[in-house]
Amino acid sequence: MRYLDPMHLVRALVVSLGLVAPATGQAGPGDLSDPVMIFADCAGRFSAEMEHSWLMGHDPAEVTRQRAMMIDLVDAARPADAGPAILATRIEAKFAQAALLQRASFTRDPQQARQARATARAALERCLFLMTS
Repeated sequence: MRYLDPMHLVRALVVSLGLVAPATGQAGPGDLSDPVMIFADCAGRFSAEMEHSWLMGHDPAEVTRQRAMMIDLVDAARPADAGPAILATRIEAKFAQAALLQRASFTRDPQQARQARATARAALERCLFLMTS
């Protein structure tokens, strides 16, 4: 595991606790009271973004780096007994993000595609905000 700056982790925890703005659809993490689950949700979303990049023929290097950073946050903050819940959160978020990305890329309805793209982008921007705070 790479060294993770403790102050970066503290800032991310504080910021994640402040993410209480309501999300639309399946864009946001379900339990905003638990920073570990927020990090797990983001790790799942970055996994979906990485796979979608591969599918669409885009370079996944940046999103792969972001995913690794989020996984480091999950690992650093995770209680020993939370493994199954964290995995479930990651999988649910990955499928939610993948569904949005698929709808944005492959639906024939331009309105639905725009809406799915905006929702997927908003979910990912919340995750990126955690890493830049």
